[in-house]
This record gives sequence, structure tokens and C-alpha cells, in this order.
Amino acid sequence: MKKLTSMVLSIGFGSALLLAGCGSNNSNEVSDGVNKMLDTTEQLSKAIDSGDQAKVKEVGPKLEDQWKVFEDEVKKDNKDLYGKVEKYLDPTIAGSEAPTLDKKALGTLNDQLTDALKELADKTK
Repeated sequence: MKKLTSMVLSIGFGSALLLAGCGSNNSNEVSDGVNKMLDTTEQLSKAIDSGDQAKVKEVGPKLEDQWKVFEDEVKKDNKDLYGKVEKYLDPTIAGSEAPTLDKKALGTLNDQLTDALKELADKTK
């Protein structure tokens, strides 16, 4: 009986460790994804400020691909911040793909997206 109890406790403890590891993996995925997006918004900001429309068109759409990697985790764990990022992400991408560069509007959207991502980064630390 004592061996059975020890075995059950060992399996339970092992399972707890495994599950804890899985949770931190998702957290790392979100943290890494947010950091990549913040790097991209910084690149986009520089391109907007310099008026480099070709660079804006190259960099802006990368945000969607980066977001797709971890957005489901954010949606599941941080619905409010998910909505906030989405609110600024789509218009920022659309603005980066526009035929003419509206530096002021796109710069404002990119800044708001950056702020939402920083808020998400703080929450996932």
C-alpha cells in the first residue's frame, strides 16, 4: 500500500511539473511574439518618420504574420488586451499597404499599437 501511495504521489507531482512547464512555454511564446512585434513597430515608426513608403509597405504586413503565431493564447488569457491590439493592428496594417503614405495617421496608429503591445508585454512578464 505504501508503494502504491508513493507511486501515485510521484505521478501526480510529475504531472504537475509537466503542466507547469507547458504553461510557461505559452507565456514565453506570447512574450517572444510581443517582443518581435515591438521590434517591427519600431522599424515601422522609423520608416514612417523618414517617409520611406517602400519600407513601410515591406514592414507593416509583417505584423499580421507575427501576431498569428500567438494571438490565440492572448485571446484566451487576456481578452481585453487582445481586443486592444486588434483595434490598432488591422488599421495599422491597412495604412502601411495604402497607395499613399499618410505619415500622421499611420504614425498615430502605430504608436497606439505599440502602447497596446507594451501593455501586453507588461502583463505577460
